[in-house]
Amino acid sequence: MRPEVIFFDLGDVVCRFHPERRLAALGEECGLGAGEVRQVLYESGVVGRWDRGLASAAEIHATLERELGYTGGPAALHELWCTAFEPDDRVLALVDGLRPLRTALLTNNDALLLEALPEVLPQIAARFEPLLFSCMLGATKPDPAAYTRALDLVGVAPEAAVFIDDKPANVAGAQAVGITALHFTGAAELSTDLAELLAAEE
Repeated sequence: MRPEVIFFDLGDVVCRFHPERRLAALGEECGLGAGEVRQVLYESGVVGRWDRGLASAAEIHATLERELGYTGGPAALHELWCTAFEPDDRVLALVDGLRPLRTALLTNNDALLLEALPEVLPQIAARFEPLLFSCMLGATKPDPAAYTRALDLVGVAPEAAVFIDDKPANVAGAQAVGITALHFTGAAELSTDLAELLAAEE
């Protein structure tokens, strides 16, 4: 069966992921070291809760104000939050080459990034429909619920979907629910893998 939708992961697939940039930018804005920011947000587990949809974008902003002393407005926070993501033009060219196949984003991320992405990185948001974030799904990869809820939202069966991720555990999670999944190791390798997959399905 030729796929009806191809799901792409965001961090380290569609974009290179540089979390240290976000930590440094937040620290600079708040007069804190990057290590202090990491402790408050990541080592505490709060970002994991945000990724599971346990806070709105406004609630995340309020937490940053309360816990870190952040004083900027929403637009500035959007820019700052997206500093962790650097679009990979080689992968975006592959996405464009898949047309008219449907491409969707499936990422473990929070409501603040979901709100910011179309504004700060429109070249990403415009290429994927829908933008499926774990905060919307109430589950993070590799939880089977993340994949099955994503499938329900796009209205396709597992065997009609392909999923691409850089983390082997997430690839295995997709395969466990019946989705064809590719382990991303680079744009050149992905181009070969997709060409072989789509040729075999014709």
